[in-house]
Amino acid sequence: MDLQMKRREELQIQRPKMLIVDDKAVNRFVLRSIFEEDYEIVECQDGRGAIEILGDRRDEVAAVLLDIVMPVCDGFAVLKYMKDTALHTVPVILISSNVNDINIHKAHDYDVADYIQKPFQENVVRQRVQRMIDLYQIRKENVEYERAE
Repeated sequence: MDLQMKRREELQIQRPKMLIVDDKAVNRFVLRSIFEEDYEIVECQDGRGAIEILGDRRDEVAAVLLDIVMPVCDGFAVLKYMKDTALHTVPVILISSNVNDINIHKAHDYDVADYIQKPFQENVVRQRVQRMIDLYQIRKENVEYERAE
């Protein structure tokens, strides 16, 4: 194995993971291209896959970018799973072209951090997602600090 490849693997191990869940490959591609320099990207095309990944890697995921409307298992099923399994320390940012008042209110019942409407504007997406990750990290550190006292 050459040195560059080994270094790339080491960097991937150290990078936080971001889960992108969308049934459209083009949306996953766009989001991956925005975040792949800073995050190890894990993708799936439906909620069932997201639940499996979250079950296996719950402590590794820094953020979830989640579509609402998907076949097999929708985004709200993923949100219910996360709430039922106490995954409240992972920020979820909804990504949807179907952002309406009903979905927004329903999403807030599951403590969704934010939502981003399609089509994506790269700078807006990058800033809003990073802001949520940073806020959740600070909140997590504060909780850990309070428990240590």
